[in-house]
Amino acid sequence: MAQANPNAAVRAGSGFQGQTNILSVADVSVVSVEAACLEEQNEGIVVVAVEDDVANDGCHIALQGAQATPSITGTTLVVTFG
Repeated sequence: MAQANPNAAVRAGSGFQGQTNILSVADVSVVSVEAACLEEQNEGIVVVAVEDDVANDGCHIALQGAQATPSITGTTLVVTFG
């Protein structure tokens, strides 16, 4: 999580352990959120969160455990923490 000190300066931080990637499913009519999560799990990546918007384009998936930037069919990398 981000950290604030007494003078209100904000420092980058993350409550996640290791590297965390946030991906967006570009077009759920082409690749469902379920299919994207299954592909990630088959590659040994842990799905730690899925946005409650699985029927719409742009649904976000949070991943941990990737050794490199994940390349998942139908998704776009939004941000990497860690």
